[in-house]
Amino acid sequence: MLPGPREATLPPATNSDYRVLFIRYERIGDMIMATSLIRNIARALPGGRVDVIATPTTAPVLQGNPYVGRVLVLQRNSFRSYGDLIRQLRRERYTVMVDGRINNPPIFTSTPLLMYAGRAHFRVGAGGDREPRIYNVCVPEWNRVDHYIEGSKRLAVPFGVDPESVDWQPEIFLADKERAGAEEQWKEARELVRPASGATTGVTKRLLVNLSASEPKRRWPDGKFIATLQAARAQAPNMPIIVIGLPVEWESVSEVATAVNGLPVRTPQLREAFALVGTSDMVFTPDTSISHAASAFRRPSLVLLKRDHRQYAPWNTPGEIIAWNEDEIHQLPHERVSEALDKLLADFGG
Repeated sequence: MLPGPREATLPPATNSDYRVLFIRYERIGDMIMATSLIRNIARALPGGRVDVIATPTTAPVLQGNPYVGRVLVLQRNSFRSYGDLIRQLRRERYTVMVDGRINNPPIFTSTPLLMYAGRAHFRVGAGGDREPRIYNVCVPEWNRVDHYIEGSKRLAVPFGVDPESVDWQPEIFLADKERAGAEEQWKEARELVRPASGATTGVTKRLLVNLSASEPKRRWPDGKFIATLQAARAQAPNMPIIVIGLPVEWESVSEVATAVNGLPVRTPQLREAFALVGTSDMVFTPDTSISHAASAFRRPSLVLLKRDHRQYAPWNTPGEIIAWNEDEIHQLPHERVSEALDKLLADFGG
């Protein structure tokens, strides 16, 4: 039912009519990691841009990205949204559709439906030798041992990209207004710890602390955050600290910030959290999208990461990773995390 040959090689991209649609929905962190792949595919095209299918949750990651053309939004719990997107895909006539979801077999996803609606003659994906065959330009399947971005690199090869000759760091682009708003909040955080004399001693770099995680099993307890940050505060009394979390966790955010003389900041919009990451000097967070945002801004980080999730660690990011192997993250002792935070401050807080 899908157009084009059963197996194919991508034709050369010779003009702006050569249009590529990248499919990547679901998780914010996955979309952040995908920005490097989007960039490297876009640079191989005459138009220099790639259209992307995203969700209302992940679309903010792409805001202001010069390598992204149109963002087609899919609300996955809405039949109407599916219908609207399918009609849009039928009109667009993309040359190539790329399935960026290398960690999910396409037979169990919406991808086959979207590719059928798009009618693109070339469909790029990983592990496409399974039946029913969805892709006709296939790259090797991700082995789930190497980093997720290592597996994603192969999707750029059919476009003539040499994975070893390009940069794979993710990117998030901030508007001047977003950056300015975050700077005002950091000024407020600095006022909380400014000595009466105006003198500054010790660590004065900005530390952003994110409490929230995407799942309860990755959420470290507030009390352990407090104990760890109080130890750091004793070593760095003048360090500005901002604490953030999901809107539903505002009580925890306020409690932790107050206990460590930090500033609690509401971030009802994802871009507001990104702006704080981008203007920080260091980030302390569980394994969640904020850790990948730190990677996109190249911010040294302390990340609490389940040991068997190392392939989803922030890409090429300086700092410390606590690869916890306890049954539940709440069993992770704060002393171990305090030691890693001390090292982060020693290495990057001067």
